[in-house]
Amino acid sequence: MSNIYGKGDKGKATRLHALIIRDHGSCERCDSTHALQCAHIISRKYSNTRTSLNNAFCLCASCHMYFTDNPVDFGTFTIEKIGDEAYRVLLEQRQLTSKVDWKEEAKRLNGIARERGLI
Repeated sequence: MSNIYGKGDKGKATRLHALIIRDHGSCERCDSTHALQCAHIISRKYSNTRTSLNNAFCLCASCHMYFTDNPVDFGTFTIEKIGDEAYRVLLEQRQLTSKVDWKEEAKRLNGIARERGLI
């Protein structure tokens, strides 16, 4: 069985990020509380935005799939939710080439999750 979050500190940080995002408690599109998922604005492949709390929405599985299949609608939804400037900042951050310290990032997210009573 594969681990969808990855291995090591990067996987731990990714898992914690998803946990924190899903703690929103309902889908940010339809308000459903069923099958909540962490939906990234900028793809997870970009390390510098992968675990940014500004780079994801809490979506139900249905809305996540809808937006995966309809990226233009997702772009519109994103701009309506976070605004042009915040989206522009994410686009800039994804291009950064600095190496992410996944151990420190996991530690930071662990602290946030603990503060929120998630772990």
